[in-house]
Order: sequence, then structure tokens, then C-alpha cells
Amino acid sequence: MKVAVIGAGPSGLTTLKTLREAGLDARGFEAGPRVGGQWVLDNPSGTSAAYRSLRTNTNPAMSRFTDFAFPADYPDYPSHEQMADWLARYAAHFGLADHIALETRVERVEPEPDGGFLVAASGRAQERFDAVVAATGNLWDPIRPSTPGSFDGPILHSKDYRDPTTPVDLRGRRVLVVGLGNSGCEIAAELSREARVLLSARSGNFIFPRLAPGRPAPPHPSEPIPALFRLLPVRIRDALFAKIFPRALARMTSALPRPESVGLPPAPSDPFQKRAIVNDEILRLLAEGRVTARPGLRAYHGREVEFEDGSREAIDAVVLATGYRFSLPYLAPEVLGVADPMDLRLYRGILHPRHPRLFVVGVMRVFCSIWPMAEQQAKWVAARLLDRFPLPSPRELERRAYPILREPVAHCPFRAHDLRREAGGR
Repeated sequence: MKVAVIGAGPSGLTTLKTLREAGLDARGFEAGPRVGGQWVLDNPSGTSAAYRSLRTNTNPAMSRFTDFAFPADYPDYPSHEQMADWLARYAAHFGLADHIALETRVERVEPEPDGGFLVAASGRAQERFDAVVAATGNLWDPIRPSTPGSFDGPILHSKDYRDPTTPVDLRGRRVLVVGLGNSGCEIAAELSREARVLLSARSGNFIFPRLAPGRPAPPHPSEPIPALFRLLPVRIRDALFAKIFPRALARMTSALPRPESVGLPPAPSDPFQKRAIVNDEILRLLAEGRVTARPGLRAYHGREVEFEDGSREAIDAVVLATGYRFSLPYLAPEVLGVADPMDLRLYRGILHPRHPRLFVVGVMRVFCSIWPMAEQQAKWVAARLLDRFPLPSPRELERRAYPILREPVAHCPFRAHDLRREAGGR
């Protein structure tokens, strides 16, 4: 069986390796000149959102693949250079290079009547595959909100940002960072050393420090789940986690100011509503006045911006840390069955219910690191293609499919356990 794996970032690499080890003729396609995806700074593929100071938000114990650990000398939170190097080592260790077409962008994937696919890629003749795995991620197509009015200064997206001088010199200027997420907090913290920074937040979020005394190590998705939790229905698991979560957060942030005390909106009451922010600096910088919290952005007025509370500020530049849309440009809307891939519903968060050999790996909302979860997804794909477990009826596949990026945030060890159980693993 020939399988096309689109993308050679973390999810694409672990999928390619897993499928080939299962005996499938899997072949990778990567638009950039090297493997690593978003972790390759200034990747010519256009899919990297890395900035020079970028580090992981999950530690090596959470982020490793089951059969390939991080080097012992790596820090608790590796840099983008170290991540790119680790992924290159992974590809070399498992002999994946000969099975990846680099600098080859997949332009179109068309389903065939027999369930296979025609794959058209740059510089290559169209080729038929029995199955396709989309592993191009969801952190590369920037969302640039349409804000009323016009602004007389530079407006960057966090994907454009590299450092305080690139692509625009922001040193000594008044900069508005829009968005309370990981990128927004990290960029605001970095710019605060060189500029006067305002941080606009429309809604609150949970903020964890990277390093906290007595912080428990979260379970890795490959670790076994205690028998009691394996037997519990999902709703009861989630209810228990929702009770434990605020206590754990309070313990880890006891030495930090509360978000409301430094001008941020309160975090949501439901811990499954948003993926938490991991940042050691932003609350302290807000408390010290080196970063100033502001409400959501309402409009531009020349060199001023207006916020939702009616206040205005003179600003020199804007950095939009407003996230990314999920895009699959090589799959037409009529193939996906939705106009917006953000609404895409997949069985087990992986399998397209109308195209049972079309899979998406590495796109999910989880508390933990995505990469080991992508590895578990790849193992599920391999088991499915080898027919090691049956699928429900087409009607049941449709009913049980869920929107992968509009569902609540998932507790990943449980999600990994559910995938292993269905695929017949342990």
C-alpha cells in the first residue's frame, strides 16, 4: 500500500517512520529544503512561525517520542535550533531521508472512485497513492483580524516577528501586542526590554510558570493510565480533572500576582476551554509596569488605537499575536466537505468519515505536547491501514466524528489511551 505523508515536521516524521516500520510504502513530501517544519527558522517553505528566542513550552520528558529521547545535555525547554537538530537526528536515526522528497510542495490531492488519491506536487508527475496523511499542522497560516479604521504605523503578525529589530526596528517605540496566548506573552516579554509595551487581551487565560517549586511532572501520553481512570467514562474523568486543575494551578502560581490584579481578564472557569499559557515572566512584568495590560482592540485611528473600554493610546507599531487558521490548501472544500477546515470533523480526530483512507495527524487541542500524541495517532493510522481493527458503519463514522479544533481541550494521556485501545495496542 502506497501512502503519501504530507509534511516533514514532527508529526510528518513520526508518521512516516511509524508507517514504514509497519511495512507500508510511505513516502514523505516536504515543501522546505530540510526536515523540521515550523522549528526551522525562516523556513523557505513559509510554514515556520519561529522567532529567534522561541523555546518549547513542554519539557523533554513530555515531548519525547517513545523510541527517541532528547539528548541528555538539552535544557528543560529546548530552543528552536535544538528542536530542529533533534528532528534531523530523528530522521537520520530511522533512515527517513531517502523516503522524503524535499523542496516538493503538494499542490493538489484528489480522491479516486476506488478510495485512492491522485497527488500532484511541484516538479513531479502526478502520482497515485492508496492513502494520504496530512501532517502539515495548523500553526503557519496567520489570522490577521479585520479591525475598523486605519493605522499609520507598521502592523506585524507574530509569524513575521523575529526579534526586536526584525523585520522592523521596535526598540525605543511604543508597541501594542494583541493577543493573550503563548506567542503574545513571549513577544511582549522580549520587547519589554527594548520598548514600551502594551498587551491587549480580549479574554483571560490560565498562565503557568515553566519552572515552579514542587511542580509535578505531567504524565506522558505513552505512559499507562491507572486502571481506575481507564474504567471511568470520559465525562467523569473530565470532572475530576476540572476539580484538580485549579488547585494545581494555585499551588504553582502562589508566588506570582493573580492575572486580575495586573489588569488581565480572569481566566475561564472551565479548564477545557483554552490551552494554557506557559510563561515565567509576563505576570511579573505586568506587576512591575514594564508591560501594561489593555482590553481588546476595537479600532485604529491614525497613530492611535482604541480599546473596547473606549480608551485610546498613541502607538508606534502593532504586533498581532492572534493565532493561526487551520489550512489544507491541497484539499478542495468539496473533498473536505466544509468551507473552512476549522470546522473539519474527523473520527477519533484523525480519519475523514467520507474518505476512509484520508487522515490528519498532529492537529488537536490538548494540554500536553502534540508530538507524542501525533506518534500515537500515527500508530492508529498504521493499524487502520493494516486492517487490524474494524471501522464503524459510514453513518456511525459521521455521527462520532468531532471538530478537531472547535472541541474542548483534551487531556492527552486519556486520548492516547483511547487510540491504543481501539487499535488493539496496550
